[in-house]
Amino acid sequence: MDVVKVGRDLRKLMERLDGRLAERLPPRQLKSYWSYLNAGERTELLDVLCATLVKRQIPVTLEERGILAEILSMYTDPDPRYTYVADPAGVLAQLEVSSGS
Repeated sequence: MDVVKVGRDLRKLMERLDGRLAERLPPRQLKSYWSYLNAGERTELLDVLCATLVKRQIPVTLEERGILAEILSMYTDPDPRYTYVADPAGVLAQLEVSSGS
């Protein structure tokens, strides 16, 4: 897995989703997501981000879904403790995809 690409793509996705996440999450929780990314905890961030998007049905665009799908596909043998990373098809199927940009 190319960890640099995973980190770069996660940062890109977080920047795109930041406003929508800020509307639905407590500031402290959103700050912890950025802390995971900045500390290099990519898998932890990816798992909690997927959980948040699925459970709270936060809308994502088709492009954002594609970015997320690409990141998830880089995890060819994910640690089963990361429930959402270990089930990329389930995550992608449960996302709320909007037609907006």
